[in-house]
Amino acid sequence: MAFERISDNLQQLNENIKDFAQSSAEYYKLDLFSKSMKGTTAAIKGAAIAFFMLFALLFLSIAIAIALSNWIDSPSSGFFIVAGLYLLLGLFFVFFGSKILMKAILPGASKKFFQEPEKKPKVEHPEFTEQVDYETDEIIIKNNDNERV
Repeated sequence: MAFERISDNLQQLNENIKDFAQSSAEYYKLDLFSKSMKGTTAAIKGAAIAFFMLFALLFLSIAIAIALSNWIDSPSSGFFIVAGLYLLLGLFFVFFGSKILMKAILPGASKKFFQEPEKKPKVEHPEFTEQVDYETDEIIIKNNDNERV
C-alpha cells in the first residue's frame, strides 16, 4: 500500500517535471519569437526610412548642385562640388565609420538582445507544497481528487 503511494507520487512527479520542461521550452520559444519579430520590424522600418531619406537626399543634392552651378555661373561645377563632398564623406566612413557606428549601435543593441526575460513573482502551487496536518504533524498526501490518502 505504501509502495503504491510512493510509486504514484513518483509517477506524478515525473509528469510534473515533463510538463514543466515543456512549458519552459515553449516560453523560451515565444521569447525568441518575440525578439526576432521586434528585430525584423525594426529592420523593415529602418529600410523604409532609409529608402525615403535617400530620395530626399538625392533631390536635395540635385537642388544644391543646381544652386551652386547658378551661383558660380558654370553649369557642371556645382555637381562636381556636391560629388566631391559625398566622396569625402564616403572616405571618412571608410576609415572612421566602423568605430563610430560600433560605439553608437553596439551598447543599445546588446542591451536589447541580451535582456533577461521579465521575472514574474513565483506563484505557489498547492500540488507542489507540502500540506501538513497540524494535529499529528504528518504530511498529507492527496491524490488528484484532493482526497486524503
